[in-house]
Amino acid sequence: MATLICPLQETDIPAYARLELEAFRTHPRINMLWPRGYTDDLYAYYEERKSKSFHDKDCHIMKAVDDQTGEILGVSEWDFHLDPDATAKSQPTDPNEQPPANWPRSGNWEIRRFFVLEWEQWTRETFAGKPYIELHLLVVHPKFHRRGAGTKLLSWGCDQADKHGVAMCLESTPAGMELYKRFGFREVRTLKADMRQFGWDQPYDEDAAKRVWMVRDTSDRVHKH
Repeated sequence: MATLICPLQETDIPAYARLELEAFRTHPRINMLWPRGYTDDLYAYYEERKSKSFHDKDCHIMKAVDDQTGEILGVSEWDFHLDPDATAKSQPTDPNEQPPANWPRSGNWEIRRFFVLEWEQWTRETFAGKPYIELHLLVVHPKFHRRGAGTKLLSWGCDQADKHGVAMCLESTPAGMELYKRFGFREVRTLKADMRQFGWDQPYDEDAAKRVWMVRDTSDRVHKH
């Protein structure tokens, strides 16, 4: 069995949405974000977001598939910010932005908005009009771990960054950091947030819930597969 890397197709979007949710099912922030669990309106919301990204000309979504069954093992979503002028002129998210009409019922909008605003501010300060590539998401279905799908998906993006001669950035869970470090990413910030300020009053694993922001500079060209 071989793993192939190829562009995601529009017909794959429902599978992509479900794969992402399944990959993060055990993450401590899932219950905080979606206290009702994985509901139909949540799946619909994710599919709408994936569809919007799919039609964005600067977004590249790749899938890792089993060459025999055609089953999707994992997906990576990349945002190419290669036009410095466009990057400098992009409008930040309104800090008072309200949930969209299709926001899942009882979803914790304040948690999502907090992390989005923090990430946007950091990327603006870090790249300040410079071209870069952002790994928006890399997920592998739990039943396909250790088949090399994540490595191949990440390698595709790093090759693109080397081709364009630009830096890269990503936001990682603690579990994903080892893979990213093998490709030359370094830690630049760890973001921990007190979930009680967003209405969460249950115990949770703070270390597992933290987000680590990483950068791969343009000089980091050696892949240790």
